[in-house]
Amino acid sequence: MHARKRIEIVVEAVRAEAVTLLLDRMGATGWTILPVLAGRGHQGIRRAGDPGGVDDNVLVLCITSAEVASRVLAAEGELLGARPAIVTLTDCQVLRADHF
Repeated sequence: MHARKRIEIVVEAVRAEAVTLLLDRMGATGWTILPVLAGRGHQGIRRAGDPGGVDDNVLVLCITSAEVASRVLAAEGELLGARPAIVTLTDCQVLRADHF
């Protein structure tokens, strides 16, 4: 097993591309985007399914080295901006170090 960092970023779907471009620039070797079906938080309950997708959220998941994770978090202003987002960082273990 190899130690890595897991970054989870919940953002509005319309911001997903900006987040993944930031991850790419910071040196992440990959990421995954998952739809958020529903959630409740600071702004109340949100559900996916708006016909235009304007209010939909996604989860951007990235597993990377501690070095890359530090660079991503250092770009806090660009990552968060003035828009709502949730960013978490946790330790994780991976089987294949060369993939992350």
